[in-house]
Parts: sequence; C-alpha cells; structure tokens
Amino acid sequence: MSGACGAGRRDSGGQSVNQYVNQRILGRYTLEHLLGRGGMGEVWAARDGRLERSVAVKFLAPRGQSSSLSAIEERFRREARYTARIRHSGVPVVHDIGRLEDGRLYLVMELVRGDTLATLLKDGGPFAVPRAAAVAEQTAGVLVRAHGVGVVHRDLKPSNLMLTPSGKVKVLDFGIAAALEPRPDEPRLTTTDGIPGTPGFISPEQADGGPATESSDLYAVGCVLYELLAGVALFAAPTPHALMYKHVYETPRPLGEHRADLPADLAGLVMRLLAKKPQDRPGAAEVRETARRWTVRSPAERPARTGTPERRTDPATLRLPGGRADRASAPGRTAAGDDASDVVRARLRKVLDTQDVQGALALVKEQLHGLSRPLDWVVPAADWLRLFEFLMGAEIYVVAMSGYRGLRQALVEAVPEARDKDILACRAGFARCLAELGRTQEALNAYQALLPAQRSAVGPSDPAVLDMRYEIAAIRARMGDRPAAQRELRDLRHDLMRHLPDDGDRNERVDALLGRLARISRAVPTDPAH
Repeated sequence: MSGACGAGRRDSGGQSVNQYVNQRILGRYTLEHLLGRGGMGEVWAARDGRLERSVAVKFLAPRGQSSSLSAIEERFRREARYTARIRHSGVPVVHDIGRLEDGRLYLVMELVRGDTLATLLKDGGPFAVPRAAAVAEQTAGVLVRAHGVGVVHRDLKPSNLMLTPSGKVKVLDFGIAAALEPRPDEPRLTTTDGIPGTPGFISPEQADGGPATESSDLYAVGCVLYELLAGVALFAAPTPHALMYKHVYETPRPLGEHRADLPADLAGLVMRLLAKKPQDRPGAAEVRETARRWTVRSPAERPARTGTPERRTDPATLRLPGGRADRASAPGRTAAGDDASDVVRARLRKVLDTQDVQGALALVKEQLHGLSRPLDWVVPAADWLRLFEFLMGAEIYVVAMSGYRGLRQALVEAVPEARDKDILACRAGFARCLAELGRTQEALNAYQALLPAQRSAVGPSDPAVLDMRYEIAAIRARMGDRPAAQRELRDLRHDLMRHLPDDGDRNERVDALLGRLARISRAVPTDPAH
C-alpha cells in the first residue's frame, strides 16, 4: 500500500491530517505519512525510533452505539491476536497493540510496501499465468499455516492480498477471522448484515448462513484466481444479496471462455476451488503444490529447503516395528541386490539425519519412476515410513501420498496376503494425506475402510484405533455432518474413559471438539430439510 497526505486533508474530527505528521506516540513511533483510511480508522507509515525500523501503525477511533463499538474493538484486537498466532512470512508481523490516552486503539505492524491485487487488476488487467500461479502458491501456503494453527480468514479478496516489489504475497486483515477451536468466551464477529465476508468472494455455505471453514477460504481463493486470470469478477449483480444468491445457485462461466491460453490443469484447479460443496474443493496444500507447476521457475530450479521442518504427530499413524527379516530374505535376493539395497538404505537414513527435503524427493521419485529395483521399497520398510512422515512434516503431501501407495503395493507383492502393521501404516498415511489435501470424502472412505483391519490387528482398545476414530469424527465435523460427528465423539469419549482414563491429552481433545460442535449447533441449528 502506498500513499501520502494531501495538503489540507481533514481527519474524522475535522482536524488537518498534516498535524499528525512527525507526531511521536508512545515515546517511540514517529508518524511519517498517511497510507490509507476508512470510516473509523487510519494506517500510517511510521519510524520506530527504538529499533530504527519502518513500521505501519493502524489506528481505530470508533464512533457509534456501545454494542457496535464493542464488536469493532474486538475485531481490531482479534486481528492482532490471530495475525500474531500465524507467524508466517506471508502475513505481516504484529509488534504491539494497545490504547492511547485519547481513546484510539493502535496496532503496530510490519510495514508492507507494494500494491494490492485489486490495484494491480485495475491498472494492468488480467495476470499472466506464472504470476497468477505464484499468487495462488503463496496464498495457499499462508492458508496451510493459518488453518494448521486453527485460523480461518473468512474475507480473502484482492484488496486483502498485497504483492510486494520482490513478488512476495502478503495476506492482510485477519480482522474477521474465526478460530477453528475458539475459546468459549470468544464472540462470533460478523459484518453489519450478519454474515462475515465480502459478497463477491463469499462461499456458498457462508452465503447460506453456515459457518466458515477452511474450505470457505479456498472458495475465496478460487474467486480471486478467477478474477486474476479472466480479468472479470466471478459474478456480477446489482445488490449484495443478489450476488450472494449467485454464489449459492449459479454455475460460473468456464475460465476458458475468457482466455484460450490457460493451461487446462490450472483452469481445472480454479473451477474445482469454486465447487458449491465444500468437500468437493481441493485443500490448501494441494492448491499450493499444483500451482507450483505454473510459476516462473519449475520445481527443479527451486533452491533446496534447509533446516528442520515442523514435525507433526499423527495420531492415526501406527507405532511401527523395525525392519522385517522375512522380507530381507525374500526370493530373488543376490549379493549385488544386497549391496544395492544397502546403498538405498544408507541414502535414505542420511536424508533423514540431515533433514534433506530435496534428497527425500529424489529418493521417492526414483522409486515411483522405476529407477531403482522395486524390492528396495521393501527392505527398509520402517525407514521408508519415516521418510514419508518427514515429507508430511514438510507439507509435501502429494509425494508422500504417492510413496505410501507405492510402498503398500510393493509390500503386498513381496509378501502375498500380508496384513501386518507396515501395510496398515501405509494405508493410514495415505488417508491422512488425503485429509491434509482437503479431499475429505476420500479421506473418510479410506479411514472407514481401514478401521476394521486396524481393530483386527491391534484390538479395539489400542490407542491407534481410538485415534483413528477421532480422525473419522473430525472429518465428519469438517464436512458439516455435526450430528454424526457428535455421536461418534460421545461413543469415543465413553471408550476412552474405559480404556485410557488417565490419558489427559486424548480426553481433552475429544471434549474440546465436542464443545466446539455444541457451540456451532447452538449458533447455526441443523436444518431438518438437510
């Protein structure tokens, strides 16, 4: 965002804006020039004298009735709280928040220089494919992180997405964001007409009065990408309510009718994002990985990722045994084969020890494309499973999912009728990848098909079985089937108290989701017609 104060401009109280230039607040921040303003607030570029850096200072001077003021102030504080929670390079950093002596609320943030997508569209028209794909990849990356820490944006649109001169996308304004797991005392914030979001970018389920979910954010991404590529909005209507009606009931024109040069895969991704049913939309991780194909640089040209990616524990993943001796002595083994497998095992363990993402990708792709002997999948099965978990921690779900599928097939072929924990672990990992990619119906089907086999293998009271039941209930909740999710969670809570009464984490997790679903049910009653 860029801008400067115009001579003689007045603030909401009739005073000249210029009087604030060089004003020092909190003994630290010197206001330099006005960046933008709205009905109740302003954003200024400022200088942090203590740390010698440029910052943005957002002021809120609310006016009106006390009830609306309370909601506006809570929205302002919520923006700071949720933005700070996300901690991603694609979200401006929050430095401070508070209230000045004159009553104004202030929020000190990272100063982002650049232009919003709305400005770029207005000035330059549709985006080239690589540029639009880069926006999709980076925005989806922010959503992977935001959704991972329990935050839904609820108002993604071109004016809330800024492109810096270096090509970095920044996602702005988490002011009406919703927590996926809110505190019991946290209020639900809406716009003045009772529905959060902007009519031109609102998901069908939100327009129909339902709660916003991760899939709602992905629908908004689809609306943004449609406009970036087509040069026109997804829908047009004379009133906000007419516009929301179109989001619920009308089928958008195919992107190809606007531009014939679009890659079919990219156009197809956008149209999938615009699916009316949330469960039919891809997840943020899948959008990010698909969009990478169309950015300026191919994946092979990207710099290697370094450092240790955030590892996530997967309650649905089985505790894995060590390598299987009977597979090491499978028919067809030779001394040369042993040596080759030893090389693969050494490479694999080095990748895990050094947390080398590019090395992990190379190993898996060699297996998937037949560059190594199929039996190499089988010998270090437990190590391969660790590698796929590592890739999931790095959020490379598509490759991990392909790896789980390939390893499972190799295990079954090497040991006919095998039903051991390694194969069950492949199936569980595959299901989790589906869930992470937003393919919720497929994930639910995979988990439900796996659950009986897992019960048979380890018993109904095993923690892995109980964790998988939680995953199934959580997916049902995500798909909007609250009654079924609540039934399954109540049954699970009963079994947890019976088999694992002292496991506080598992019991608290079930209670938290039950509480959340109860609050949603009170706010949005289930429609008997559905």
